[in-house]
Formats: sequence, C-alpha cells, structure tokens
Amino acid sequence: MISVNSRLRELFLQPGHIYARPLVRRIVLFVVFYAMYMLCLSADFIPDKVSLQVGQVSDRDVIAPRTVSYVDSARTKKLEMEVMASVANVYDLDIAVTAKADEDVKAIFRVAQLVQADKSLATSELRLQKLTKDLPVSLSSTIVNGLASLDETGLAKTEEYTKSILRKYLQRGIRDDDFDIARKQVVLEAEELGLSKNAEAVVAGIAQTLLRPNFILNVRETDKRKQSALANMEPVRETVKKGQILVRRGDVVTGEQIHVMEELGLYAGNVSEVRVFGLAIFVLMIMGISLGYLYKFACRIYSNDMHLILLGLIILVSLLLAKVAHYYSDFAAPVAAGALLTAILIDTRVGLITSVILSMFFGVIVDHDLRAVATALMGGMAGVFSVTKMAHGYSLTRAGVSIAGINFLVIGSTGLIEQVGGSEILLQGLIGVISGIASAVITTGILPYLEHAFNITTPIKLLDLAKPNHPLLQRLLLDAPGTYHHSVLVGNLAETAAVTVGADPVLVRVGAYYHDIGKIKRPYFFIENQAGCENPHDKIAPSLSTLIVTSHIKDGLDLCRDYKLPQVITDIIQQHHGTTLVSYFYKRATEHEHGECIIEADFRYEGPTPQSKEAALVMLADACEAAVRSISKPNVNRIEATVRKIIRERLQDGQLDDCNLTLRDLKVIGDVYIRLLSSMFHTRIEYPEALKELERRKSKNGNCNKQPAGKDEDNAGHGTNADPSVKQSV
Repeated sequence: MISVNSRLRELFLQPGHIYARPLVRRIVLFVVFYAMYMLCLSADFIPDKVSLQVGQVSDRDVIAPRTVSYVDSARTKKLEMEVMASVANVYDLDIAVTAKADEDVKAIFRVAQLVQADKSLATSELRLQKLTKDLPVSLSSTIVNGLASLDETGLAKTEEYTKSILRKYLQRGIRDDDFDIARKQVVLEAEELGLSKNAEAVVAGIAQTLLRPNFILNVRETDKRKQSALANMEPVRETVKKGQILVRRGDVVTGEQIHVMEELGLYAGNVSEVRVFGLAIFVLMIMGISLGYLYKFACRIYSNDMHLILLGLIILVSLLLAKVAHYYSDFAAPVAAGALLTAILIDTRVGLITSVILSMFFGVIVDHDLRAVATALMGGMAGVFSVTKMAHGYSLTRAGVSIAGINFLVIGSTGLIEQVGGSEILLQGLIGVISGIASAVITTGILPYLEHAFNITTPIKLLDLAKPNHPLLQRLLLDAPGTYHHSVLVGNLAETAAVTVGADPVLVRVGAYYHDIGKIKRPYFFIENQAGCENPHDKIAPSLSTLIVTSHIKDGLDLCRDYKLPQVITDIIQQHHGTTLVSYFYKRATEHEHGECIIEADFRYEGPTPQSKEAALVMLADACEAAVRSISKPNVNRIEATVRKIIRERLQDGQLDDCNLTLRDLKVIGDVYIRLLSSMFHTRIEYPEALKELERRKSKNGNCNKQPAGKDEDNAGHGTNADPSVKQSV
C-alpha cells in the first residue's frame, strides 16, 4: 500500500507541477489548515435561534451562554458628543494681517502728505480728486475729506493713533465671530483719544476699513485634539454574566433586552461577525507566530513539508478530540495527546510549542476558561517531558501517569483558587486523571499509523532494530562475526560520545550496529573476518581491492532496501566513510612501476561526507576502534596519539565540514574515545604457560600472525602508523 508520504511527495515534487514550487506549497498548506481550524473552532458560534419582538411575551427563559461585555452604543454616543463639545477650537494668529495693515496705513498717510505738499493743487476739489485717485485702499468720502482737511502735524498724529489702535486689536487677535464687536470698539477707542471730529473720523474709518479677522481656525489641530479626547474616553460598557437570565418566561420583551441578545449573537440565530472576525485574527496570529518559531529555531522542521503536514494534522485531530470530549467536561479533553505525538514523531521542542498552540485553541472551545486551559497546557508539557528521547527510549505508560498526576494537581490547585467545592474538585480531578491516561492510550493507538504513513523513525522503532535477534544482525553475526564484534564496540563508543555532544544516542548506537552490514556479501575480504592466514587481496590488484572494499557501502544500501531499514540508518551507512582515501591500497598502487598514472579519486569512497552529528560520530568511532586495534602494544599514550591523529586527519580532509560538530565537540569526542578504548585494549598479564604455548604456535605457523592486508580504511591497518611517542590533539 502506498503511504501518505509517497502520495504527497508525488503531488508536491512532480516536475512541472504547480505544487512543486516551495512558496506555492506553503501557501496552499497554510490556507487549507487555516480553513480547517476556523471551521472546527467556529462551529459553536451559531447559537440557538431566538425570535422575539419588542412588546412580545416571552415563551421561555433566555439565558446568556457566555460572559460578554458590550458597549452601550446610545449612552456612548451621548458621551462622545459631550466630550467633543468640551474641546475648544484651536486658532492660529496670522501675523501677515498686522503687517499688511501697517503698510496700508503708511501708504494712506504718505499719499495724504504728498497731496498736501503739492502746491499745484490749488483748490480743495483738486486735492480731493488727487487723494481719491492715489489712495491704495478704497475709503469713504467722509474719511477722504477728513484726510484732506488735516495739516502735516494732524496727519502725523492721526497716523500714529491709527497704527496704535490696529496693532492693539490685531496683536490680541480677532476671530470671525468677534469681528463686529472689534469694529464697534475701534470707534469707541477713537472717541476717547480727544481728537477733532475730522481726525477722529479718519482714525476710526481707516481702522475699521483695515481691520481684519487674523485668528484662523486650525481645523487639523482642532480635530486632532477632539480625536485624542475621544480616544481617551472610555465607552459606556455593560456586562452580562454567563448563566444570567436575559428574558424570563412571561416577561414582556424590551428593546434593551433585544439589544443584549444581539450582542450575544443569540437574536434570530445570527452568527456574530465580530466574533468570527476576532477568531480569524486569533488563529492567523497563532499560526503565523508558530511558523515564525519553526523558521527561526527549528529550520529543519520548517523546511520539511511532510513534517509541516504531519504537525497540522496532529493539531487538527487533537482539536476534534478535544471538541468531542468538551461536551462531557472541559477537563476530559485529551489535549496532551497532540503534544505527545509531536514530541515523539517530530521534535520535543516543537512538542512544547504544540502544547501551547493546542491550549490556546482549546481556550476558544471552552470559552476561555482559565482552569481548563491551564490543565491542557501543563498536562501537555508534562507529557513532552516524559517522552524526551533518551538513551533508553520512552514509556507511554509513564507519560500517561505523569499527565494524569499533573492534571489532578492543576485542577485541584485552580479549584482552590476559585473556591470550588471539595466534592466538585475531586470529581473534576478524577476526570483529569482519566484524560491523562486517555492521552497516552490515544497516542499509542495513533502512533503506528502516523509512523507508517509518514515514514518516520521513532526511538521505539530504533530500539527494535537494535535487538540482537533482528534477522539482519543475525546474518551479520553468523556470516561476519568479526565485523559484528567490531560494530558492537563502535556502537558503545559512539553512543557514549553522543550524549556529550547533544546527538541522538539511540540513533547512533543502532546506526553503528548496521554501518558495516554490506560486508556480509564478501566477509573474507575484510581482515576482522579472516580466521586463517590467507589474504585474498595479496592475489589481486590494488585497484580491484579498493573496488571490493568500497563496495561494502553499496552492498549495505542494497540490504537496507531489502530489509526496509529506516532512512536515518541508511544515511549513516552511506556516509560513515565519507569520501576518505583507502590509503593502504593507494600506497600499494603508487609503488607500482606505473604509479605516476594513478588517480587518487579512484581510491576514495563515493560519499557523501557525514551530514549529521550521528554519522560523524560513527565515522570517527569506526576509524578509531580499528586503528587502536592495530597497535601492537597498546597503552594510553599510543591510544591517545592514534585517536587524535584520526580525528585531525578527518578534519583536515574535509570529512567533518557538513556535520555541525564544533572543535570543542571534537575535543570532547576524542577524550571519550581515548578513555573507552584505553579500557577496552588495556595490557594483559602474560601467564608463563600461555606464553610458552604462544611461542610454540608461532614457531608452528611461521609468519601467519603478521598483519594481513585487506582491511578497509576504517580499521586503520593501512597507512595509519601512529607514533606512540607523539600526542596529537584536535
């Protein structure tokens, strides 16, 4: 049966298909899950239909389904009008009006002085005509006659008084609604100067003519202050409590009651558009922030479409289960199951985020009941902690007990805070315990299907592969016992180091067990499986030996497909040699008479180099164990020098460039390998009888005990001659 994983990959990765574009895929997935979440969470937003009219006698009690605080629009509108009226208008003083009035006064009296000084104007009629013609401002005949009748001293005095009055009023500011009053006051000011009638008329007339409103309404600033006042104004709110009776049976329905039912979305069964809009924003924010977290802190998950689909499905299924259980009790919802599934199938940190997401969504279902939300959140987090991937896997039974205990404590403590009755707290706590156990049971039931559908390898599956009775490990033990023993030692080394550098110890151990399974096809071409003295590599060319040795990678991948091993194990098998050089056979080839024609690339593994910490740990453990095994008289100094040299060579050769290991990690890994290898290959006491027997066998077998060629580079029998007197470190 084709898995969901395969079907989705065919859909998304088919060349030329629109969904093969990463951006399009992400948008489609986001929209699909967003619509599903909205549909699930907004189903309760359609209330029972209430068809009542003002003045009608209610035939039933109408009870508020939830607590809601709404704005009394009528009273709020009245308050807004009062606030608007209390804000004074803002005016700006136009200084150009004052300057213009000053200039006009100067121009008027300059013309009057010139006319008076002109001797050619012999008659008063001529002076009046000339004055009227040259004045810059149109003045009444009375004012013109007054100007014409004043002498030079009177003109100077009148000009000064006119300027003084204009400046007084214009500098103080004149608004449009004060303009008429200012004109009347100018006349009174002129009368109080004690001038002659003509001079008084000139001062009052010119001042009235040149007086202008110079306070201009600043509409923008006025509106800004009014809007600021409105923004600071608290609207008039009314609160309806959950369970409160809005209309009693037999009461005459009022308009205010209809308004309250409309605010609650009860009237005529209408969906509250405001609530749906708010929910849409809420869901959008949660999904957006969650994706932002994945992009920033879990890029491996964010870049994997299958993980995103799986995460979306887990959240959706958890919400549906919570929604069904909610109708029985808010504390019966197995929300923690979603966090458990995410932690096991994807990542523990993402499991914590999933617990938060589900709790916030669950808050919408339970109408923001803090106790229910806190129980869902704390239970989910406790579940994630209990299934954190450790060296010995996890126990869903232990997880269920942990969630049940945390649920009981959270329900009890929050119940005491809200002063809930003791019997009710106990009942709710028992429901919470059942919910915790149900979360583990649901996880156990769903987990195998999701594992298979999305082709995910969990610690439980890895631990099953590590069992010695696995068919492939049985074949390795029977056909290549030396390789089997070597793999077990490599697993012990790599697993211990994995804990110190933050790698997955279970994956490292299982990957080490299977890293050399390709040697099953040609076991006697590898030195650890050669029981006798004859070495087949002595009879073939170095290039052919290299081909045979390096082919154990391809043979291992073939066995992986035959036995359906997970991809993570296949990656370790493929990468545990990287692109290293088979130096022993390369050296033999270069010593040939045509050695100058040898290409180094032909004597390297195909790779790729390790892409993960786990693959790099297996590579280093494999090489270090083999190299130390080849030391004739191992001691701590020789082992340390050999291990440091192996790690340094792999680093300088670029084999560790893509595995995310730091130099500090390599130093720690070297320390672990040195400590363990020193314990494994310690010097043993030679008993006299055994020593004699050994000498006898040596004389009988001749040179059969010399180091035979044919071990691939990971056993370091070729080209790795560590100087025990030199300590090298990375």
